[in-house]
Amino acid sequence: MDHNRKKYLHRRYLTRELSKEELKEFFKMLEHSDPQDLADFDDIANEFPSDFEPAEDIVQKILHKQQAGKFSRLVFRVAAAVVIGFVILFGGTKIYQEYTFIQKTKTFATVRVPLGKIKKVKLEDGTVITLTSGAVFKYPQAFTKTERQVYLLEGQAFFEVAHDKTKPFRVNSGKLSTTALGTSFIIKHYKNYGYEKVSLYTGKVQIDRNGVTAPPVILHPGQEFDYHNGTLNTVTGFDNSEDAVKAGVLDFKRVPFRDAIYSMASYYNVNIQFNEDDFKKYSISGNFNSGSVDALLSSLTFIYPFKVNKINSSTYKLTLSKKQKHRGLK
Repeated sequence: MDHNRKKYLHRRYLTRELSKEELKEFFKMLEHSDPQDLADFDDIANEFPSDFEPAEDIVQKILHKQQAGKFSRLVFRVAAAVVIGFVILFGGTKIYQEYTFIQKTKTFATVRVPLGKIKKVKLEDGTVITLTSGAVFKYPQAFTKTERQVYLLEGQAFFEVAHDKTKPFRVNSGKLSTTALGTSFIIKHYKNYGYEKVSLYTGKVQIDRNGVTAPPVILHPGQEFDYHNGTLNTVTGFDNSEDAVKAGVLDFKRVPFRDAIYSMASYYNVNIQFNEDDFKKYSISGNFNSGSVDALLSSLTFIYPFKVNKINSSTYKLTLSKKQKHRGLK
């Protein structure tokens, strides 16, 4: 490698301007250069003082084979050059590690849960997320130094957040942002219906509405909050003693008709259209984890007075009978 090229790389390293390719070239240069070739790099280094001081034992290790007494100027320059090499390599390695870390914080993995499956994801901080059928979840390979931020793009997920008071854990789901430290909670995000719900099991969370300047909503254990088409609903209570993972399957106990249909649509990755006002007084109970969505909806017509119109392979429309509309729901 041309000597001027070496000095150019050294100068750009000290000013923290090396590209990824140049940094690799710089490491290769250090590995294959003769110490004497590096001896005059100290004049460049003097222009950019480093906070790193090489320990005295490094110099001793370099010179341990030399006899005690006066050294020639050449021996001293060679030894000094090697020490500078250690400093450069140390600093370069730290920069490369920092570069790699930053790249990981910008690289995301996306998990899509197949029909009828439940998938667990363990993050680097120890947080465990249980994703239900139809859920879509995105997270970085590494968290930044100030926060832990993930994304629930669709479906339902149960979060068991590892405690770290220095790094809040934030889940972005549509129009809501839920922040916790060490907590367990469920988030439901049904994008097609503009519906989100946060149910807190342990700890405490803060919920902010993205793009809205308003006081955050604070939840305590046994409380849940839902947000539907931009409408701020009140905080309500629920039984947080039940198994949170079980809540991710289609096993309902007097669940509002609307909520149950949302879960079914997400679980089977289909679009189920219905007039929510027509069904608002109904609730659904029972286990619906087996079979197809066609069989599920067909079975519901024996219990509830509605008809199912299959528009295409992934879209269904539920229509309440005219008689029931006229009478009102019971």
